[in-house]
Amino acid sequence: MTVYTPTCAPAASFGPVILVGGSLGGVVITKVADTVPDLIHRLVYDTAFCCTGLRSAADYLSTPEGEASLVPNLLKGMVADPRVIKASRTNWRTKDREFLRAAKEAFMADAAEGEFLAMLNTLLPDESLQVPVADARGHKDRWGRVPRTYIRHAKDRTIPLALQDRMIREADTATPGNRFQVFTVEASHAPTAEATRKIIDILDQLGK
Repeated sequence: MTVYTPTCAPAASFGPVILVGGSLGGVVITKVADTVPDLIHRLVYDTAFCCTGLRSAADYLSTPEGEASLVPNLLKGMVADPRVIKASRTNWRTKDREFLRAAKEAFMADAAEGEFLAMLNTLLPDESLQVPVADARGHKDRWGRVPRTYIRHAKDRTIPLALQDRMIREADTATPGNRFQVFTVEASHAPTAEATRKIIDILDQLGK
């Protein structure tokens, strides 16, 4: 999750705050906004989970729109027993070519091999077992009144475009007076440098 603070008129004691959440980071920014809605200027979901109609990120991946997700193909990269370490641990530094191929397809299919491996090198091995299954819904009178933006990644194979659209649609139905502002970039789940520049341009526009 990224906290982006633009230079404009203060909306909270330290100035306007825009929360940007990618992937499971959408779960986090929803709950933050639900806790302190008056301190948040805008929420930005960058191909991220926004749960309203269903309870959790895991629930959305189990929908027909989530069936095309390649996340299940990444399970072969797990190491250690989650019941023992209380986390999901993946060896992103593996030399297993089959797993690396599956990870590239899921995360960054349009990237060159070197750019993909550089992205993998930024990932931490352990993921929470709780976040994907936690109740990530916000309340209409709290989270639902914070202005929000969704950046669709048209080539995403982790959170398929149809699933992104479902979450946008359900959120807009829940709060018809506060609908998503929507942008689309031709990007995979983990954007290339070229796609990242386009996302930065959007964020810069939102901060002005």
